[in-house]
Amino acid sequence: MSALHGLSARILVTYRLALNGFHGPAHWLRVRSNALCLAAATPGADAAVAEYFALFHDGWREDEDHDPQHGERAAAQVGIFAAEGLLPLAAAQIATLAAACAGHNHPQVSADATIGCCWDADRLDLSRLHIRPRAERLSTAAALDPTLQAQAWTRGVKDVLDHEGLAAWGLSTKRSQFR
Repeated sequence: MSALHGLSARILVTYRLALNGFHGPAHWLRVRSNALCLAAATPGADAAVAEYFALFHDGWREDEDHDPQHGERAAAQVGIFAAEGLLPLAAAQIATLAAACAGHNHPQVSADATIGCCWDADRLDLSRLHIRPRAERLSTAAALDPTLQAQAWTRGVKDVLDHEGLAAWGLSTKRSQFR
């Protein structure tokens, strides 16, 4: 069992919102897909951090609509999980992950390749709400690529469930669990 299996189960046990909500696991998995695509196309981006971001970034939301502190709560949880030895990442990666989580819901961009991929991956999944991200709020050149944007749009609009991600995170493949 990978570290991601145990983490996903632990996060889901404490997740306060409906699993089939706009910010639930189906969204996390689409963010994962977007993040891995972006990281592969962005020099210097850390795909491992981007994947952990997808799992952590909305895991401690308390409201589907207005929850301005959820990023900071996710960052705090990164610190807790790291202190417990549950994140197989180096200290610098943990710091990057925490920073990505803390800032992802603020209207800013990042010059850091990894943080930019994380934030862009989340913003590209605005398609689940039929919203296109604003170009000036995207951090990476890869996120501006029309092909990558079209793929992310399709995943979000069609509510695609990432089966590779389900397996990687050790989650049930029963679609009804998340949608």
